[in-house]
Amino acid sequence: MAGGRSRSTVGTWFHWQGRATVALLMAAVLLVVAFSAVAYAAVPPKGAVTDVHVDIIGDSLSTGFKTPGVTWPDQEQTLIADMGFKADITNASENGAGYVQPGEAGDVFLDLVNRIVNSQSQVVVLFGSDNDTGQSGLTTAVQTVLERVKVLAPQARVIMVGPTSESNDADGQLTPIISALSQSASTSGADFVDPVALGWFQGAAKQYLSSDLEHPNTPGEMYLAQQMKAVLKPAISHAMHQDRLWDGA
Repeated sequence: MAGGRSRSTVGTWFHWQGRATVALLMAAVLLVVAFSAVAYAAVPPKGAVTDVHVDIIGDSLSTGFKTPGVTWPDQEQTLIADMGFKADITNASENGAGYVQPGEAGDVFLDLVNRIVNSQSQVVVLFGSDNDTGQSGLTTAVQTVLERVKVLAPQARVIMVGPTSESNDADGQLTPIISALSQSASTSGADFVDPVALGWFQGAAKQYLSSDLEHPNTPGEMYLAQQMKAVLKPAISHAMHQDRLWDGA
């Protein structure tokens, strides 16, 4: 057939076109399946909203040092539940610990962070510490802890709570600590809470301190839990809202 394809050439051409079409269709199907698998893995199934994971790193104010078995983190769990929120609190606080000062088991805050903070952590509380009074290298240590939290729990909301005092710290003993925490929180995007400025355990609230005027007594544990409820509520509420968005609620 002059100027055209032979019958065998035409047949071969249609055969090739058909195979190419089938190959393209199969590739498209595979892409759809792969995309669906990724999307399914990224979105939790219905009903997957779970407790908000809250990690607490602190010193003897959070261990029940003067009130064995009665800690504010333990009472916080109940207070949060009473607000209709869901939280799973892990407390890794250690007597005597700080960002620089090792605790009674030899750990600093960085060690405690490494012990419990992970990719499931949604709120990380760093509480204290007056144990770092007079210590050098505090700012570097604080920044190291914040950077480590970011690595271990990139999506977690970090709340830094400064040391407490039965006075307004008029002599400025805690000022270097408060300043280091405040500045580091500002540059890292963490929340900062200053109990000294807020007057926790000052004035009439001194009744909630033990005889050492530093650690909470038994009613003081509940008092501290109430103060921390106000601190934690927005963070836990936000985390639960994010979970619901994932869940499609």
